[in-house]
Amino acid sequence: MTASERKLRITTATGQGNKSNVVALSVFLGFVLVMFAFLLIMQFFSSAANKTPLIDEKGVMTLGTDLASADSCTYYCNDGWVFVPNATEADVASDALTYDTYKDYTYAEGISIHSGDGGWYSYDSMYNWHNRPDDFSYISREIDGEKVISAAYLGHFACPGNLRFVYFTLKNINGYAKVYCNGNYSGTIGRSSGILFNNEAFSDYCLLVPEDGVLDITIIVYCYDRIINPGIISVPVIENANSTDHRVALTASHLSVVIVLFVIALIGGAYTILSFERLRRSISLFILNFMAILGYYLADFRFLTLGTHERADLLFFLSVFNSTTAYAICSIFNRDSKKAGAHPLLKYDRYIVYTVGTVLCLIYIIRYNFLGLMTPLIVSIAYSIIIMMITVLKCLLIYSGDMSGSKSFALYYSFFIYLINLSIIAGSSDFGGFPAYISIAAAAVIAAEIAFIGSYVGQQRALRRNSETLKRQIQEKTRYISEINRDLVEINKQLKEGEQARKNVLSNVSHDLRTPITAIRGYSELMLTSEGMDEEQKRTYLTNIVRRSEQMERIVSDIVELTKMESSDAEFRFTDLSIAEMLDELVTMYSFDLEGTGKHLHIELPEDDLLIVKADPKKFSRVFENLISNAINYTNEEAEIVVKAWRTGEDLPVTEQKIHVSVKDNGIGIPQEEQSRIFDRFYRAKNSGVNIKGTGLGLAIVKLICDRHNADIQVRSAIGKGTEFEVTMEATY
Repeated sequence: MTASERKLRITTATGQGNKSNVVALSVFLGFVLVMFAFLLIMQFFSSAANKTPLIDEKGVMTLGTDLASADSCTYYCNDGWVFVPNATEADVASDALTYDTYKDYTYAEGISIHSGDGGWYSYDSMYNWHNRPDDFSYISREIDGEKVISAAYLGHFACPGNLRFVYFTLKNINGYAKVYCNGNYSGTIGRSSGILFNNEAFSDYCLLVPEDGVLDITIIVYCYDRIINPGIISVPVIENANSTDHRVALTASHLSVVIVLFVIALIGGAYTILSFERLRRSISLFILNFMAILGYYLADFRFLTLGTHERADLLFFLSVFNSTTAYAICSIFNRDSKKAGAHPLLKYDRYIVYTVGTVLCLIYIIRYNFLGLMTPLIVSIAYSIIIMMITVLKCLLIYSGDMSGSKSFALYYSFFIYLINLSIIAGSSDFGGFPAYISIAAAAVIAAEIAFIGSYVGQQRALRRNSETLKRQIQEKTRYISEINRDLVEINKQLKEGEQARKNVLSNVSHDLRTPITAIRGYSELMLTSEGMDEEQKRTYLTNIVRRSEQMERIVSDIVELTKMESSDAEFRFTDLSIAEMLDELVTMYSFDLEGTGKHLHIELPEDDLLIVKADPKKFSRVFENLISNAINYTNEEAEIVVKAWRTGEDLPVTEQKIHVSVKDNGIGIPQEEQSRIFDRFYRAKNSGVNIKGTGLGLAIVKLICDRHNADIQVRSAIGKGTEFEVTMEATY
C-alpha cells in the first residue's frame, strides 16, 4: 500500500469518526429541542386550561362544583384579593380583621397575584388605595430577633354546598405565611420546621374547612424588612383532596425518577471524563456541578425544609455556582484546541468567569448584611444564561474545527446546562406537578443517553467495518508479502545469475583482452629479438599488432558505450527519423562489403511510406548495424539476408500505428535454450564460433537502445535454419 493510500484511509477513518460525532450531536440537540418545545407547548395549553374562580362585582370568588367531585380539580386564584398592609396575626385572632371589617384599615381591593410578581411594594402604583395616609409606611417589628414587616391578603370564596374541605398552598413567598380559614388558624407555609428533608414537598398544604359554603381566607405574611419584593409571589392554589393525593403520590415517584436519572448522568459523565486521561482532574468540578443542579431542584421545590429567605439565598448561590463550574468544565475540555490557545482571552477566560461569579456572590452578601437588601434571583439566573450562552458559542466555535470526543462532550454539556437555565427563566411554574426545568433536564439526560447509545452503536458498526477493512488489508498485505517474497526469490535467482554472469563477463573480458594482448606482446618480442627480419615480415607483424589493438579498442569502446547508455545521464537526441531512408543507406553500405562473396543482402520497403518514428538517429542506427553485422557474421559462405520494414494498424489513428523492422538470415541459428540470454552482456552462444569477431556486448547494447526508445525486440531462431530479429516501435506519422 502506498503512502497516499494509507493517508486516504486514515483520513476516511477520521472522517467517519467525525461523522459519528456530528450524528450523535444532532440526535441530542434535536431530541432536546423537540422535548423543550413540547413541554412549553403543553405548559401553554395547561396554563390556558387552568381553572379560575368566577368573581362577581362584590369581589366574591365562586368555586365550581367540580371541587366536590371524585376527580382531581385545582383552582388558580390569582385575582380578587384584598391587601391590608401592617396587619398581624393578632388582628385576626382578636377578630379585628375579617372580610367584613377590613375596610377599617388601610387597604387595596382587586389585587392580582401572579408568578414572579414584584411583591407588595409594586401595589403602590398599580391599585387604588383606601384609608391610606400621606405619611404611610410599613411598620417594622422584631420577631425571633429579626426585624420584619407584615401584611394580610384576604379572599372571600363561595363554595359548593356539598364541599366539606379543600387544600390551600402558596408555592413561592418572600417570607412565611400564617393561613386562617373563617378566623381559625389552619397552618404555616414557608417556614423551616427544623427537619432537613421534606418527603411531602408537593403536599405542603393547609387544610381549609368551609362553613355553610363560605370560605374566608386570611393570609398573614411576615417578611424581613430588607426584602425588596416581599409577600406572595406565586398564584394561590385551592384544590380538592384528589388533587392533593395526586401531588403526594407524584412526590416520591418524581423524586425517584430524578435521582435515578441524575445518578445515570453522573456515572455516564464521570466515565466519559475519566476516559480522557488529561482531563481527569475536572471530575471533581463535574460532580460538584451536578450536585448544584440537584441541590437547586431540592431547594426550589421544598424537598429541603428551609425558610423562604434561606431558600432564596441558597438558590442564588447555587445558580451562580452551577453556571460558573459548567463554564470551567467546558473550558478545561477545550483548552488543548488550537483555537482556544490562539488567544489569551480564550486561554484564561475561565478565571475571568470565576472572578465575576465570586464578585456577584460578594455583592449579594454585602447588600444583604450591610444594606439590608436581597438581590433578586433573576440576577443570578440572568448571569447563568449569559455565561452558558457564551459557553455554547465558544464550544460551537471550537467544535467546528475539532470534532474530537472531548470537544463533543463539552458541547453536549454546555447545551445541557444552558437548557436548564433557560427553562428556569422561561417557565418558573411546574408542569403537571413537575418543575419545568427539571423536566427539561430529565429530557436532556434521556437524550444524552440516546445519543451516547447511538454513538456507541455507530462506533461498534465502525469497528466492525474497520475490522473487515483490516481483514481485507491483512489479506492484501499477505498477498503483497507473498508477491514480494516471490520477487525476492526471483531477484535472488537473478542476483545469482548476475553473479555468474559477472564471473563470465570477467572471464570473457580477460579472455578477449588476453588474446590480443598476448598476440601484440608476441609479435613485439619477435620483432625485438629477431635479427635480419625483412620488411615484409615486419609489415605482417605490425599489421597484426594494429588489428589486435583495434580489437581491444572495440571491446573497451563497447563496454564504455553500454555503461554510458545505462546511466541516467546518457543523452538521447530524439527527432523524426525515416526508418525507410536509414535502412536503405545501411543496406547499400553493407552490400558493397559483400561484393565478391556468396552472401547477398536484400531490402523490402513499402512504396510511398517513409515510416517516420521518433528516435535518436545515431543510436537507433546502431541497432540495425549490429543486427545486419551479426547476420553477415553468423551465416555460411552462401547466405541470404533480408531486411524488411512495414506499417501495421493503418486504419487506426497514427498514434496507435506501429512500425516493424525485421532482419532475417538463413545462418547457423541460435539454440532454443539460449535465446533468452542473448541480450546479456558478453554472452555468446555456444555455436557462435571462437574465430568470429565480437565482444558479446552488441545485442546488450541493442536491447538497451530499444528500451530507451520504448521499442520491442523479439527473436525467432532455429538451428540450421536461420535467425530473425524483429523490432517494433510507435509510428509518429
